[in-house]
Amino acid sequence: MNSHLILLVDDEQEIVDIYSQKLIQAGFEVITAGDGAECIKLAKEKHPELILLDVKMPDMDGVEAFYQLKKGADTQNIKVVFLTAFTDPHSPDIDIKLSKEIGADFIRKGVSLNEFVDTVKSFFKKDAPG
Repeated sequence: MNSHLILLVDDEQEIVDIYSQKLIQAGFEVITAGDGAECIKLAKEKHPELILLDVKMPDMDGVEAFYQLKKGADTQNIKVVFLTAFTDPHSPDIDIKLSKEIGADFIRKGVSLNEFVDTVKSFFKKDAPG
């Protein structure tokens, strides 16, 4: 299997460590960023096949980074999947509604690590020819 390059973007280092380790174990190549601006810079430099993008981050959040990526000629075709909080007591469905409105998929933080990896793998199967 050719390893797919994934850019994992989250401001919580624990999330980055756990998710990237699990993705690497599953055979993916992973690069990481801690905020939206770094995400855009790395996306332009490394051209990942998939970006896993946290929604809520300081400075530039995931939504703003998404729009910037979609405006860039060299980044507009990269698949972006939002990582959303497992539970937000103030707005449990806002992240899901938002990702649907702008046409992006999402993965809820808090799913099991195996389910997380299986979901990530499914994004590559969707794009496979045939």
